[in-house]
Amino acid sequence: MKDRSILVAHGTDKTRIVLKNALREAGYHYISTAQNGRQIFGRLERGEYDLLITAPELSDITCWQLLRVVATGAFCSPRLPMLIVCDAGQTPLIEPLAREHHAGLLALDELGTLAASVRACLDGLKKPAVLVIEDHPDTARLIESSLKAGFEVEIAPSGEIGLGAWRERQHPLILLDLMLPGIRGPEVLERILAEKPDQIVAIITARSERKTHQSLMLAGAAAFLTKPINLQKLPYFCEKLLHDGVFLSQRAQFEPQNQAARRVIEHVQIANYLLETGQTGLAASQIKHALAQKLESPMRDDEWIQLLSQLDYHGRCT
Repeated sequence: MKDRSILVAHGTDKTRIVLKNALREAGYHYISTAQNGRQIFGRLERGEYDLLITAPELSDITCWQLLRVVATGAFCSPRLPMLIVCDAGQTPLIEPLAREHHAGLLALDELGTLAASVRACLDGLKKPAVLVIEDHPDTARLIESSLKAGFEVEIAPSGEIGLGAWRERQHPLILLDLMLPGIRGPEVLERILAEKPDQIVAIITARSERKTHQSLMLAGAAAFLTKPINLQKLPYFCEKLLHDGVFLSQRAQFEPQNQAARRVIEHVQIANYLLETGQTGLAASQIKHALAQKLESPMRDDEWIQLLSQLDYHGRCT
């Protein structure tokens, strides 16, 4: 608890002091304060915070705007927890907004539960895991220092160790150096994607040759980190990759269903043409294939005979 860093933003001096004292009594000692949006942005740019406590409105920004800014990841991790403190009469108005953005909400006359509210906000944030496969210790430490506020970072100094760590824990994001001892980066990438095609892998490299980037992208790399790495922008870079990875994962999950749907449409289109040309027998075969793709269980014989009779009647009418 003692190493949690909290930013308290409120336009009233007395309320800021009350909140800060209550947090200290609860065991939190790394507390910064701000009285407006400009100061909040300055604090966020200069430091890393585990929680932002704010009022519904400050002199130059509202909590709704703050929630939107945090979500962009431009100043901090987009998963930075927020706790909105307000007068009891304001809670019904702010509750839908807080719920939509997964923010905590606490009435000022219930400060006795501040510690529990803070703990709920902090416990609700699960940091995504990032595997950094990098053999240069200084580079690995710099990356870990840049990402530790918003990510659970694991360092692997070789391709072999990296593969073992990934197979055991399945990190959603991998930062992979190309020039590794033993198994080189390209082979590590190939092995990982052979086992999990939608795995997000960003390549760390000092090489800028277009052909190298092209071959790695075609092999399945998601992005590139060029050395020297911009450590200030690295957290946002990783957040963006994970956001895109959600889409890719969902797409991979639904792709078998999409393929089955396409096959159904193809069979139906062929059946329609065959019916129009009086080839009811062939049309029936196509519809049977389409139903086999669509139905969870095969049609009973009596159902199939009924369908054939309907097709035959249609063929005679046409």
